[in-house]
Amino acid sequence: MATIRRYPFFSHARVEASSFLGVYRRGRLARSGRGQAVWFSPQGSTSLVEVPADDRNHIVAIAGRTADFQAVSVQGLASWRAQEPALLAERIDFSIDLRTGAYRADPLTQVENLIDGLVKTAVERFLSTRSIGAVLAEGVGTLLAEVERDLAATAALSAIGIALTGIHLSDLTPAPELVRALRQPTAEKLQQAADEATFARRAAAVEKEAAIAENETKAKIRLEEERGRLFERERENELAQARTAVDKNMVAAEGEATARELTARSQAVTRGVASEAEAEAIRRLDEAKLVGERVRAEIANTLPVLIPVAEALKEAFANAKVGTLNLGPDVLAQLGTVLGASLAKGEKQAR
Repeated sequence: MATIRRYPFFSHARVEASSFLGVYRRGRLARSGRGQAVWFSPQGSTSLVEVPADDRNHIVAIAGRTADFQAVSVQGLASWRAQEPALLAERIDFSIDLRTGAYRADPLTQVENLIDGLVKTAVERFLSTRSIGAVLAEGVGTLLAEVERDLAATAALSAIGIALTGIHLSDLTPAPELVRALRQPTAEKLQQAADEATFARRAAAVEKEAAIAENETKAKIRLEEERGRLFERERENELAQARTAVDKNMVAAEGEATARELTARSQAVTRGVASEAEAEAIRRLDEAKLVGERVRAEIANTLPVLIPVAEALKEAFANAKVGTLNLGPDVLAQLGTVLGASLAKGEKQAR
C-alpha cells in the first residue's frame, strides 16, 4: 500500500520497490515506475494507481464432478505477477485513495477470481471426461498437466497484462462419503492382511512351540538313550567284573587243582618210586637169599652126607624143643634106613 503524507497545499505519495505507481493527470499517464515517489495536489485532477509488481500466491480451491457424477475437490496454489502493470491498471481498477493510499476497489480479488475461473474451467473439463476411478487412478499429476496445458493455451491473462508463473495442485479428494466407500475395500484388505499376519504369527508361534516341544522330546529321548547306554555299560561292566571274578576263581581253582594234581602226581611218583625201590630191595633181598640158599646148597652138596643130616636133626630138635630123646629099636632101624639112603644118594651125586 502507498504511503501518503499530506501537507497544506500538496501531498507526497511513495510506494515500495515491489509496487508499480502510475500518476494520471486528466486521464493520461504522466509518470509511472516501480518504487516511485511523487508530489501531487489533492485538489487537482491527479489520480494514482498502484499495481503490485512482485509475484503473488493465490490458494486455489475448486469443486467439480466427474463423468459418473461424483464430487471431487481440488486444492492448489497459483502464482502470478503483473507482467504489464500499466495494461493491468487500464483493465482493472487499481486506483488508490489520495488521502489514505488504500485501494478504492478490490482489484486483487478480481485478479484471483479470474485465475480461479480459468483453473476451474480446466479442472472441470478434465473431470467431465473421466470417471472417479480413472481420476483417482491417474492422480493429481495428470490433472496438473491438463490444467497447465489449458492455461497456456488461453490468452485471457496475457490480454490484461498478467503472467501465470506457476500452478501447483496438491490435493485431489472425492466426497467424504465416497472416500469412506473407497477406503472400505482397502481397509478390508489391510484388515485381512493384518489378520493373516496375526494368523501367520500365531501359526509360527505354534510351530515354534511344537518345534521346542519336539526338541525337548528329542532331548529327553537322547537323555533316556544315554541313560540306557550308561545302564548297559554298567551292566556290561558288572558282567565283565563277574566274568573276571569267575575267571579268577576258575584260574584259582584250576591252579589249586593243578597244584593238587601235581602234588598227587608227585606223591604218586614218590610212592611209585618208593614202591619200586622197596620192590627192588625185596627183589634184591630175595635174590640175595636165593644166592645164599644156592651157596648153602652148593656147600651142602660138597659136605659129607652125615653133616647135613646132623644139621637137620639139630634144627629139628631145636625147633621141637625136645629135652630127652629115647630111641627104640624101631626108630633106630628107620634111622639107619634113612641114613643109608642118604649116603647112597650122596655117592651118586659125587660120581
